[in-house]
Amino acid sequence: MMIDLFLVLFLISSILVVLESDLVRTLIFLALSSVFLIFLLYIHRAPDVALTFSIVSSGATTVLFIAVIKKLEEVGYEREPS
Repeated sequence: MMIDLFLVLFLISSILVVLESDLVRTLIFLALSSVFLIFLLYIHRAPDVALTFSIVSSGATTVLFIAVIKKLEEVGYEREPS
């Protein structure tokens, strides 16, 4: 039951990552999908993989995407109004 819930939440947040046009919202949905995947890995008795993935997804990927968004704004990319 709990696995099904996390799978559905992971699927919904992953679809929203692809469909969202605002980069900041995309980053938020990507972080949510990473969190749901971490929970799924932990439930499936892979805490070492979940810990490694949490470090990589929350640290490196988020910092990289924020840097890319700032660079895009520097070169003239403008966010769509919400």
